[in-house]
Amino acid sequence: MTPVPRQDAAAPPGWFLRLLAGVDSGAGAALAAVAWFAVHSRLTGEPWWAKYNLAAATFYGVDVFTMGLGRATAAGAALLFAAYTLLGVAFAFLAAGRGPVRSFLRACLWMACWHVAAGRYVWPWLDPSAPHYFPWHATVPAHLAGAILLARFPARLHRLRLLWEPSESGQAHAARSEAGGGDGPPDGSPADGEPPAADPGDC
Repeated sequence: MTPVPRQDAAAPPGWFLRLLAGVDSGAGAALAAVAWFAVHSRLTGEPWWAKYNLAAATFYGVDVFTMGLGRATAAGAALLFAAYTLLGVAFAFLAAGRGPVRSFLRACLWMACWHVAAGRYVWPWLDPSAPHYFPWHATVPAHLAGAILLARFPARLHRLRLLWEPSESGQAHAARSEAGGGDGPPDGSPADGEPPAADPGDC
């Protein structure tokens, strides 16, 4: 059930709503990318945790090649998940809340920029052998899935705004009540000083 805020509650600032929507859409994109890395490792004959361990070279150095499944796997998966979630948050502050098609095109452009930057700087920064573990046929599907899920951002932002901002119909109804027919009581009861209407059953 969707929570409904109190009518007198102050609406959060716009940047906070963008942050929440960015985390929401970015976490989905991160989960898809990280899951695909494990699938790709299995398809290429590697242990499913190979890419996670390699990402943990930031913390454990060359020891990750002999550590196997364990704390290096958890650290590397967490690092990749956090990195792709932050991509979603950054996208939230750069993208406008437009329609789904335009949002998808913007998300594709954003992930394409990340794809190039990661191939040139991020993966080699993790370890000199990282480009071998993150080839294009491992990263392109992950980034395409991430773009599809990042395209949900305008819808998520709109849904969050509806929790705090009154709807168009509510505003129109309030305007009509104030303009013309709002002088009398809303429940149809007689105004002060007017006799009550006769009940047909009393005749």
